[in-house]
Amino acid sequence: MLRCLLFVLGCVLMATCFSQQVNGVGDKDSKTKPSEALLIVSGFGAKINGLGTLRRYFKDAEMPVYVPKYLTRKSIASSKERLHKYMEKHKLKEYESLHVLSFIVGSWTMNQWIIQHGKGNIKTIIYDRSPLQERAPSILLSEMKAINALLFGKITRDFNDTPYAKIEDEQIAIGMMVEVYATNVIRKHQSSTLAMGPLRWDLAQFNQAVRDWVYLPLNHDQMYTQPEKYAQEIFTFIRTGHFSETMHQVRPVDNPFIKLRKR
Repeated sequence: MLRCLLFVLGCVLMATCFSQQVNGVGDKDSKTKPSEALLIVSGFGAKINGLGTLRRYFKDAEMPVYVPKYLTRKSIASSKERLHKYMEKHKLKEYESLHVLSFIVGSWTMNQWIIQHGKGNIKTIIYDRSPLQERAPSILLSEMKAINALLFGKITRDFNDTPYAKIEDEQIAIGMMVEVYATNVIRKHQSSTLAMGPLRWDLAQFNQAVRDWVYLPLNHDQMYTQPEKYAQEIFTFIRTGHFSETMHQVRPVDNPFIKLRKR
C-alpha cells in the first residue's frame, strides 16, 4: 500500500514539474516582462465589427498587443475610467515603453486619460482619423436614432459635443493615418454627409501636431476587419518615427463613396 502511495505521489510531482516547464513557470527568462507593448484603443466600430479579428491578427505580433473592450454607452468619461481599470489590471505601466494605436472615439478617450494621468510610459501614439467617419455620429443622432439607441447610447451625443483635446508633447512620437473611403453608413447617407460642409483632407482640420502622417486606402470598418493592410505601418512608425515610403504614395480619391468589401 505504501509503495502504491509513493508511486502516485511521484507521478503527481513529475506531472507538476512538467506542467511548470511547459507553462514557463520556474523558467527565469519567462518571468522577464517584454520591454514594450502596443495598446489598441478602438471605437464605435467595435460595436459593429467586434474586436475578434484585431485580437487574432495581433496575437503573434512582435510585442504584446492589448485590445480592450472599454467603450461604455454613457460617456467618454466613463469609458476613460473603464480603460484606466483595464490598464491597471494588465499592469501596462510596468512596460518600459507603451505604444498606442487609437481609433476615432478612442483618441478622444485616450487623450483625456493622458490629460488626467499624465503620459507615463507612453512613447508612441498613432491616431486613426477620418473626415468622413467623424460625421457618422451626427448622422446617427439625426437619421438613425433607433439604431444609435440600440447600439451606442448616450456616448454618441457626448462625442459630438466634446471638442478634440490635442496632445502636445515632444517626447511622444505622434503619427496619424487618415482613411480615404466611406463606410456603408456614410455611403448610404452621402447627401447628409456632404451637407455638413466640404470634405477636407488636410492635416490642419484634425487639430493635432504629428511627426508624420499618411492616407490609408481603407474605410473605417476595414480598420477592424483588415488589420493586415496597415499593421506593418504601425510597427514601422514605432521603430522609426515615420511611415513607409509606399504608404506615403497613397492620396485621397476622387470618389470616396464607392462600395468596398468589408472583409
